[in-house]
Amino acid sequence: MTPKQQALLLVLIQLVLFGVLAAALFFLPVGAAVWAQLVGLVLAVVGLAVIFLALWTYYRVNGSLVNVSPEPDHAAQLVAQGLYARVRHPIYLGVMLSALGVALIHGHIVPLLVALVFIPFFTYKSMFEERWLERVYADYAAYRQRAGRFLPRL
Repeated sequence: MTPKQQALLLVLIQLVLFGVLAAALFFLPVGAAVWAQLVGLVLAVVGLAVIFLALWTYYRVNGSLVNVSPEPDHAAQLVAQGLYARVRHPIYLGVMLSALGVALIHGHIVPLLVALVFIPFFTYKSMFEERWLERVYADYAAYRQRAGRFLPRL
C-alpha cells in the first residue's frame, strides 16, 4: 500500500469513527451524572476552542485550511506559532477532547469507549503524518523536539 493510499485509509477510518460516535450518541439512552455532564461540557468546549484556535493559526500562516489527509501540503509553511508552538497536533487534541466531552455528557459507556479509541487512532495517524512532515520540512525534527505531540512538553 502506498503512503497516499494509507493516508486515504486513515481519513476513511476517521470518518467511520466519527460516524460510530454520532450513531452511539443518537441511538443509546442518555444518563450521565451531573458531575460527568459538567466535566464533559468543559472538555467539549475546550476541545472546540483548541480546534478553532489551531485552524485560525494555520489559516493566518498559510492563507488556507488544513488538509483532512495526513499528507502535507507542500505549498504550506510549517506552522510553529500559537498553539502549534507547544503542541504539534492541536486539532487532533481538540477532536479527542471534544469527543471525550460529548461522550461524558451523554453518559453511556459505548460513546465513551468509542471516544477513547480516538486516542490510539490519532496517535497512529500523527506518527504516520510526521514521517511525511520530516521529509517536507527540513526544520521539523527540531520542532518535534520543542513541541509535544498532543500535550506541551514540560
